[in-house]
Amino acid sequence: MRKLFLSALLAVFTQACQPGHRPAELAPGCWDPQVRSALNSLMAADTVSGAYAVFDFDKTTIVHDVSQALWVYQVEHLRYADATENAFLDGIPDTSREVVPGVTFADMGSMLEAEYERMVHMLGAGMTWEEVYASDEYLDFRARMATLLSRMDDVFGHEVSYLWMPGLLAGFTEEEAHEVVREALKDQLGKDKLAVEQWTSPDGRWDEAVERGIYLSPEMKDLYKCLQTSGITPYVCSASLELIVEVLACDPQLGLGIPADQVFGLRFVPGEKLQAQYDPSYVQTIRDGKISCIQTYMAPQHGDKDPILVGGDSNGDVPMLTGFAGMQHGLIIDVGRSPSSKIGQLAAKAREEGNTGRYLLQPNFAPIQGGIEGGGI
Repeated sequence: MRKLFLSALLAVFTQACQPGHRPAELAPGCWDPQVRSALNSLMAADTVSGAYAVFDFDKTTIVHDVSQALWVYQVEHLRYADATENAFLDGIPDTSREVVPGVTFADMGSMLEAEYERMVHMLGAGMTWEEVYASDEYLDFRARMATLLSRMDDVFGHEVSYLWMPGLLAGFTEEEAHEVVREALKDQLGKDKLAVEQWTSPDGRWDEAVERGIYLSPEMKDLYKCLQTSGITPYVCSASLELIVEVLACDPQLGLGIPADQVFGLRFVPGEKLQAQYDPSYVQTIRDGKISCIQTYMAPQHGDKDPILVGGDSNGDVPMLTGFAGMQHGLIIDVGRSPSSKIGQLAAKAREEGNTGRYLLQPNFAPIQGGIEGGGI
């Protein structure tokens, strides 16, 4: 009897030590108890070895938006490679459209270019950054940039702004762009960096609320780690530029430490220097493109099976949250989307079912008062 007991104990221990069969349990942290329980049960199942999960990045894996954080950093540090050449308008399909009555996107681009050149001259002439930040040129420049971004979404939609923001890296080599992104992360990463500011021009004409900072919560880092321990491969499928997302997602100290081949995002055409043009040979990760990306690049690595877990926060994530019959749970991060939106309706379903059904609603890990609803494609 004793031998049978020891043999059974050894079998349990051996199975637990096999890849894909080791028990993994999320730390309580700030998880909703029902969400945590459902995720722990998912990871404990005997059938998960070799399975995979897919997460959006901005406002799902991280708090706030990595492209927005880079955009803020570039505005505040004037980090542009060829601002005069691209006139801050790369990726905008029709610059003759009006930002406000009587002012076109082309007009805004010309003024931004002129202000940028004056500020570069001011710095070259010996002015300090503090003096530049206090100047009318800078205060008008950043307020115009914020207005341009806001109106771009209104006039053209998120597809254009999600090309325009990373498109401001145009002119950098990929290596140079990685360095700029690393600088931005050091500047913008941290829970204490999360804020909403009002950027107003000296004459008061341009006035926009701007979200700044990004934060990777210990809960999401723990989820990615526990998935891997359980034999479930976690992927990122983001509507931010892949180059930008990789810098954070693949860094083992600052970020998640996952391999680059598990990160998918928007891609520009290949070349010696970056240019704000999507690569036509690649499935771009916008809305339904996220499903195509998963089916084309991820599923073949897992026997063409569906992901068992999908995470998102916005209407742009709804296609992949609803498009896979084999998905066991859809994890929705509640960032305050409109109840009438598609993602809002999925969130309402999860709320009604008390997080005991297919969809799980997790409160935002670091809500910011006055946060801006937007983005997320």
